[in-house]
Amino acid sequence: MSSYLSSEENRRRERRGRIVYAVALTIAGLGGLALLWALRGLMLPLAIGAVMAYLCLPLIGYLKDKGFSHFWAILCLSGFFCLLLFSALRLASSIIPDQQTELELQVRARYKVNNKFNRLMGLDNEKHRGNWLYSLAGPELEPIREKIDTILALSAEDQQLFTSYHEATDNLRGRPVPEKYWQYHQANQARDREQPKIPGQGEASATEVFFAPSQAGHHHSLLRTIISTASLWLVTPLVFLTLLFDDGRLKQGLIRSVPNRYFELTLTLIDNINTALGRYLRGTAMECLLVGASFSLCLFLIGVDPRWSVIIGAIAGIANAIPFLGTAIGLIVGIIYAVMAEEISPLLPFVNDTNLILAIAASVFLVHLADNAIFQPYILGSAVNLHPLIVILGVMGGTLLFGFAGMLFAIPAIIVSKVVVSTTFRQLRAYYII
Repeated sequence: MSSYLSSEENRRRERRGRIVYAVALTIAGLGGLALLWALRGLMLPLAIGAVMAYLCLPLIGYLKDKGFSHFWAILCLSGFFCLLLFSALRLASSIIPDQQTELELQVRARYKVNNKFNRLMGLDNEKHRGNWLYSLAGPELEPIREKIDTILALSAEDQQLFTSYHEATDNLRGRPVPEKYWQYHQANQARDREQPKIPGQGEASATEVFFAPSQAGHHHSLLRTIISTASLWLVTPLVFLTLLFDDGRLKQGLIRSVPNRYFELTLTLIDNINTALGRYLRGTAMECLLVGASFSLCLFLIGVDPRWSVIIGAIAGIANAIPFLGTAIGLIVGIIYAVMAEEISPLLPFVNDTNLILAIAASVFLVHLADNAIFQPYILGSAVNLHPLIVILGVMGGTLLFGFAGMLFAIPAIIVSKVVVSTTFRQLRAYYII
């Protein structure tokens, strides 16, 4: 009788234990989701720091195999990243235009957009007011062109400043505006006289349109925004260094907190997540590198300046980490360059400044084809064995919930979730837990 009561009491304790564990896991899950939502602004810096540390773990292991201690391996790797960041900042500072260059780019962009639109649509010939393309899509494209023209128009103050730069004759007043850009400015003014704008249009520069102050104290608000953003991104190097110095203690602590009955399950789950996520992240990094290098090579062959070929290729390669976005960004940035290009020196004889946009579109198509046919199958392999519809819905859902961070990390999150669910149920059946 006592053994029966003892076994009955044990069963009751097991049921109470399951209820307690279920309630605790539910509360922990809901609390984690609430905390994740409250700190969603930190998601991108945190995730980037964690991904950088994860990608660097094999390099740390390689340096330790070569005789470096764990501390010196991290120090060498951190020094390399600091040097890389410093080089990137120097490159960015050389690309950012000063006030005069910004005005020149604005004048040049407005002239080029209108000029190439007229040539493409057959509007540059007064005898023929538009070709078949204009009759097909002209009414839809004209408002877009006019909107771009309005944004790029110089304000009255900017026109006076541009004129003063053009009339500069000594170093104290700066370098003179090149005559070619002054002719572009004259052509833009002639366009304004021929097609007067609605009052109020063209009275603000492109910079003022995008960064117009919405209230008094705008500069203080902008300064606070910059400081707040910088403080958020300070989390990235902290997470990066913390995870590198962790040396497996986080994993060991997680495993110790799991009941012995689920020890093998937890260990297998962590290993499977590590394998799947590692293959995806390292494969994606290699794929982005190959896409960027291929696009840079194609741009160089069709006559894009080598410096800008590398920059545009790097932008397209980094954007390729986000499904369906890398191709679009590469095409948009390439078309912007084609519109702004003055002179090209293509290595391919059939490319010229007239068909440069088509050549860039063809380059994007070829790189995208190589990515789908070669890079993804041979580099990623089965690391991303997801249906395209799941990828699309995941990226869209992540964007709606968490913005750019959700867009960037939607696929890794889906991969981890898939591994967790499949491994958990497989191991629970293997150990006769369910």
